[in-house]
Amino acid sequence: MKRTVWAVAVRLATATVMLAAGAGSAMADWTWVSTFGPQVAGATGTGNATVFFNETAKTIRVQFSYAGLSGNPTVGHIHAASTATPYTFSNPNPAAALGFGVSGGAPGWSSATPGPAGSFDRTFNVSTLSSTPGWGTNFKNAHAGLTIDQLNAKFVEYMNSGRAYINIHTGTNAETQNGEIGGFFTVVTPEPGHWALLAGGFAITAGRAWKKKRAQKAAAESAAV
Repeated sequence: MKRTVWAVAVRLATATVMLAAGAGSAMADWTWVSTFGPQVAGATGTGNATVFFNETAKTIRVQFSYAGLSGNPTVGHIHAASTATPYTFSNPNPAAALGFGVSGGAPGWSSATPGPAGSFDRTFNVSTLSSTPGWGTNFKNAHAGLTIDQLNAKFVEYMNSGRAYINIHTGTNAETQNGEIGGFFTVVTPEPGHWALLAGGFAITAGRAWKKKRAQKAAAESAAV
């Protein structure tokens, strides 16, 4: 029994550690979410966005859905900057890190001519400074001199500190800097330390179970003498 319990315990702990080690490759290294809200008087649009950043592959997948716009979308952006006040929209906007244009067939949009309701799903290549589709020109210019890895790290920093938001502009509100609807990002991916704690918790629980079984066996043997 002792060996059986210990073997199960080791397998549980090992499986958890393997899960933690593989999490980075199986899932995005970073995941952020945002909820769209009105940015102009009278706007009633809503929506949600999710951004996945795979640091190993150096890709960023942007997904969002929306409804209730006053007109057709003309463009969307993720704005990010070190000078931005956390969780505060500014005018003019910080540099556009990523852009979602509707020209040229509206790549990523759910329709070649996006309407007041729809969705978007596109993966951006941030493996080099010249990758396409990749970082926006203004975002790169605002961080001139940085390597691609440094620029990617800056983006993560802004997304994690309330200095990045997504917005959608419409034809009827094209003059509005903040777009018709928009929202800030919050991080949702568990940090690596959480996986380590989970693995450690399994190991501790396994060890306690083994000790308990060992004590029970010793007590039984003592009573039988």
